[in-house]
Amino acid sequence: MLDAAFQHLRGTGNVGDDACCPAAYFDFGETVVQGYGQPMPAARLAIFGGGQTFRQAAQGVILDSPAARHRVVWGVGITARQARSFDFDLMRGSAALVGSRVKDTPGCDFVPCVSAMSPRLDTPSPARVPVVLFWHAGKSDALARPAHVPARSNQGVTLAQAIEFLAMGETVVTNSYHGTFWAMCLGRKVLCLPFSDKFDGFLDAPATAAPEHWPDHLRRARRHGETLDHARAANRGFHDRVMNLA
Repeated sequence: MLDAAFQHLRGTGNVGDDACCPAAYFDFGETVVQGYGQPMPAARLAIFGGGQTFRQAAQGVILDSPAARHRVVWGVGITARQARSFDFDLMRGSAALVGSRVKDTPGCDFVPCVSAMSPRLDTPSPARVPVVLFWHAGKSDALARPAHVPARSNQGVTLAQAIEFLAMGETVVTNSYHGTFWAMCLGRKVLCLPFSDKFDGFLDAPATAAPEHWPDHLRRARRHGETLDHARAANRGFHDRVMNLA
């Protein structure tokens, strides 16, 4: 029997999906990492997430992990509305631990994205330009893109490339969830351009603006000095609880 089997979104090209599996940052022993929906092998721990994957994680816990001794949901985007659903009740009844990256979700531990554990966030390169724009490849039709602002999408880049780009700016303007989170972890000024309520769950809410008007609101961007330390402490504590499951 494996020590742990993991499932999360894979192969989407979105760097945030690629970077959100706990197996990349913690030692769980003998493991396998899969995409959602694959047959899950027998393992002491079946761990689902992170990312914005409530329905896939719930299905994994309820239906796809019968051979697991313990089931864990780690850093998944679970809103208060979803926590009132029948699927959540079923998932919560079958899971030993449920961690949501959304603060104040009933029935969940608050566990920010595990990508905060990346050592690439420890020693960022110095900022070299006033502003960078990190945009979501599928959600940016109305986004203002001034020609003088360096810009990059969240699609088809590695975590190392994304963090290097974000660190380049004194201020990061972004409509990417993970772009927002990583820029906060890097200590950069952040202006978030939200397109859904998934951006409402940060412990320290970033300044926001409309995507078409953000150049007029750059002065609102601010730093979030405790994001990295809090996110790491929460993930280390959650890891300890997972590993202590009998």
